[in-house]
This record gives sequence, C-alpha cells and structure tokens, in this order.
Amino acid sequence: MAKKIYLSPSNQNGNTYATGNTNEMAQCDKIAAAAAKALKRCGFEVKVGKSGTLMQTRCVESDKFGADIHMPIHTNAYNGKITGGTRIFCLNSNGRKACQAVLSELGKISPGTADSVTYQTGLYEINVPKALTVYVECEFHDTKTGSDWIINNTAKIGEAICKGLCSYFSVSYKKPSGDSSSSGSSGGFKPYIVRITPSDGVNIRKGAGSDYEIVGAIEQGGAYTIVAEKNGKGAKKWGKLKSGAGWIALDYTEKIR
Repeated sequence: MAKKIYLSPSNQNGNTYATGNTNEMAQCDKIAAAAAKALKRCGFEVKVGKSGTLMQTRCVESDKFGADIHMPIHTNAYNGKITGGTRIFCLNSNGRKACQAVLSELGKISPGTADSVTYQTGLYEINVPKALTVYVECEFHDTKTGSDWIINNTAKIGEAICKGLCSYFSVSYKKPSGDSSSSGSSGGFKPYIVRITPSDGVNIRKGAGSDYEIVGAIEQGGAYTIVAEKNGKGAKKWGKLKSGAGWIALDYTEKIR
C-alpha cells in the first residue's frame, strides 16, 4: 500500500522575502506543488493543503486522509543577516529518522551551513496531527542569498524533499523525465568517501569553518561519505557529512573512493 504524505505549505503571506517582491506563502505553495509532483511520480499518495487555509483545517484534513507523514513546509527568517540553512523539526526521537532523511537531501543543496534537526513541543502542526510530523524550514528568506536561492530552486527543493522521504520509506526515487543527472547529488557534485587520518580524529562542526561550533567528533580510520564541499576558516577545504551531522576539515582525510 502506498504511503500517504500530507503537505501543508505556509499560509504566511505577510512574511516578505528580501528579493523578488514575493512572500513565504507564495514560495511554499510552489515548493509543495513540486514536492507533490515528485512524490506522486515515486508512488506516494499525496494531499496538499489549499493555499492560505488555516493549520487547524490542515490537521483535520491530514487525519481524515490517513497521512503517514504530515509535512508543514515553511521558509525561515532571523535578522536579515544570516543565511542559516535547513532546519527541520519533530516532536521527539520518534520522528528524528524521518527528519534526518529529508535534511540529508535538502541540507546539501541549501546555501546556509547551520543545518539541524531539533525537537519542538510547542508547534500546533507538530502536536496535533495523528501522523508523524516532519516540519521543514527551507532556508532563510530574509537575506538576498537565501531569498534568491529559494525563488530560483523551488523545483529542486521539492525534489530533495521527495528524495528524503523515498530514503526514509525505502522507496526507489524516480528522476523526472529527461533528467539524466545522478539522483544522489546536485549541481554536478559527486559524493565520495574519505578516511579520517589523524590519530586523535577530527571534530565535526555545524558549518564549514573552524569558527563554527563543534557538535561532535569522529575517530581515526573511520570512512565517511562527503556530499558537498565549501571553503572555510581553518582548512583548505571542508566537507559535509552525508549523515547531516555537520562538516569536517578535509585536510585531515584521505579520499578512498
């Protein structure tokens, strides 16, 4: 039986973007439409909340639909200076695996580097639906970088969401007709595997640079898949871990395949 996904795009049309004379609701409607198209192509059953309707209405619809995943789709904002990456919320550890699967795909294409999965207990669309909620914040729209990226990549964002859900449910991702690119990478980047070389291992950081917070560490000899590269302070090149845990300095690794 096909898994059911309820998509709930933001109704916040008062949240204006830094560029493009547009707003959160308009862009999230586009992202939801792209995600729905991709998910249906991959065999999911999908329902999308009508543009502008209330979250209370959406939750009732999601329950009647019998959703397996309830997915609010939003874009983020802070102070107009930080392009903060992908943020995904769930209620507790029960939803972490699904959130991490989406983050692994969406995080590697968004321009910000401080990607994260966090638990949120105070959000209506996390607490109320019967389905597991994966609450997606697709980059920050109050910077030029974030705003331009969202506006120009709504279709790619939708595809990344689909890839993540395919991974979570162990469903084969089907590329759009005419797309000959690899389903596992974006922008022509091909993931590769590295081995950690220092005897004391390497730190994992939130972003690509030694000025970002340390969020973990990995020991010598471990092999890890790198899904993106960036320049940053403290190393010649930084690599993003496929797990979504963060970034490591590639100076302290050797490429094995």
